[in-house]
Amino acid sequence: MNPNPMKNKIQQTVSRSAGFVLLVTMIVLVVLASLTTGLAVQMSMAKRRQHYMIEYQRARYGLDSAMKYILNTLPDKNFTLATRDEQPDFSDVFLMNTGEFSEFIASWAETATDEQIEAVLREGASLTQPQPLSSEDMVSGLLSLFGGGTDNTSDANNMGADLYDEDEQLYVVELDPNDVVVPGPYGAPWPLVAEPIDLEIGSCNITITIADENAKMPLSWLVTDSKEANKQAENALKTFCEWMSWDQRQLHDLEAEITGAMDEIHKKKVFKLNPGPIIQKTTTRTARKPATSRRTTRSRRRTSRQSRTTTRTTTKTRPAIAHTTDFAKLFHSSLLDREFLARPLPDTGQRIESPLKYLSLWGAQRVNINTAPRHVLAAAFSLAMDSFDLPEFTQKVIEARKEKPLQKIEELKELGGLDADTMKKLENYLTTTSTFFQIRITSRSGNAHSSAVATVVKEGKKTQQLAIFYEQ
Repeated sequence: MNPNPMKNKIQQTVSRSAGFVLLVTMIVLVVLASLTTGLAVQMSMAKRRQHYMIEYQRARYGLDSAMKYILNTLPDKNFTLATRDEQPDFSDVFLMNTGEFSEFIASWAETATDEQIEAVLREGASLTQPQPLSSEDMVSGLLSLFGGGTDNTSDANNMGADLYDEDEQLYVVELDPNDVVVPGPYGAPWPLVAEPIDLEIGSCNITITIADENAKMPLSWLVTDSKEANKQAENALKTFCEWMSWDQRQLHDLEAEITGAMDEIHKKKVFKLNPGPIIQKTTTRTARKPATSRRTTRSRRRTSRQSRTTTRTTTKTRPAIAHTTDFAKLFHSSLLDREFLARPLPDTGQRIESPLKYLSLWGAQRVNINTAPRHVLAAAFSLAMDSFDLPEFTQKVIEARKEKPLQKIEELKELGGLDADTMKKLENYLTTTSTFFQIRITSRSGNAHSSAVATVVKEGKKTQQLAIFYEQ
């Protein structure tokens, strides 16, 4: 038995108090650590946000500076069509899947020289050339590959000697189709009219691309003030959609989406072929000034019954190009589901192909027969031609422009034997020189980036700015 129970009791109380104090201290330390960590995280996030805002402002400054630069220098730029008779043709690339594109490149490369192949390779890509093979080694390898090997190696050597010269060496060139960039009508990839422009403004890395909008199918064809023209445009849209590599259900949805959106846009504004200036009349009412001369009470009462306001009508004229600006805003509004149109076509590999890529949303009216791909050409020709003649006539145009760009629309009459009525209709929808161009600028500074799209009409050195949309 413990001789001093009081002392033990005191020791137990002290130990319990010490344990409680330790527990409270630990809790306080954990809370303080949590608060400190949370505060540090919030400060770090605030610092990151502040840094991002600074970088974003720099990116916007670089974007605005680049926009001013390109708009000022654009009048002096000339976009000339390139010679493409020895290059792969861009006209049918849009409908090729990965296998078809590989066969297309391989077929072209069979007759192309190394210099011609290297001219269409991506930046940084190169041809792979193994060690040269002698004629005997080549024949022996082919025999063993196809199961025609023989124990007598002299037979293979004799066969090689019969087929090739004694000292002839053969090269096997390996070409990855993904490394090939098919040149467009201007030399740069379709629809660009020139290679991308890279700039450095301060800390900003800027990329500027200029695309040919006349090489695409204009959606403005579907919202004209003519029922007959709208019906023809619906047939053109159907022709365009049928070339897309989608199944029937997706093609039906694509056509329905565009048609429905155009019906809504038609309610807001109607497009006219070859539009003229827009005349706006504004009516204003102003109060009459009271008469200064004295009149009798009776004359004052008679005057008070008359109208005390005057109506004034003012007329304001907007240029014809303003129609294009209006449609650019409508086509880029929520009325048109651009995300649906941007869905990629199946099995195109590293190439990004979608219906949106080939549709003009800027109010253009004409298609350039020298720069449009096959399905856009066929859609344009269907506005005035029978569908039975479209494939053959479109092929003739593609072959003719590859040898030499067409200079006048009248040359189509000679290619297809078109009558005067057909030519008259086509003249409203076709051109041989592009005037609508889309400018896309992307500015990057640190982790921030900003981009904008502008459209201009360029005729010679005369340039008119239509609209600028800031994407971010």
